[in-house]
Amino acid sequence: MVNIYQIIVNKYIIADIKCHKLVSKDGITTQDLVIDKVGGLFEGIQVNTKTERSSLPSIGISLGIMKNLDQYQYIVCSEIRSIPDANPYKNELQKYRIAMIASFAKLVPILQSRSDKDLKNWNYFAQILLTQISELLVKERTNPNKYGKSDSDSAPFDYFDVPEKEVDNILQSIY
Repeated sequence: MVNIYQIIVNKYIIADIKCHKLVSKDGITTQDLVIDKVGGLFEGIQVNTKTERSSLPSIGISLGIMKNLDQYQYIVCSEIRSIPDANPYKNELQKYRIAMIASFAKLVPILQSRSDKDLKNWNYFAQILLTQISELLVKERTNPNKYGKSDSDSAPFDYFDVPEKEVDNILQSIY
């Protein structure tokens, strides 16, 4: 059985598809949330966030986290093309990009199930992931020649079914 992270690596890193956002309507500036289908990973979904707020009170928080994760995965995708393969920072960014895409693969079924409890759980781990990628980018931009492997909390990677060590090994074999 192929794992989610392997599908993401094959589709987004090895095949190197064009950078794109996963969300076409964010549910914040629009009434609907639309997460586009990514073949082999997850079906697309459209949710009227105004009507869902009563049954999914946590969706407001989810929308903000999701919008930022999507923005960061797009930024990372755009930036990694200019980073030399030998730079360990590239591997670290790719690992986070894999986790961010995996977070959407976990979010879509949660939204389909309409479980606020599961959505709260997703929010918790997605917020940790968002904080980690944000801190990594800030650290690298403020001190670009002092990159060191991040001391990340592996909990969000585990939650999104992205085993850090396996992904690190795969990325090292690619670069």
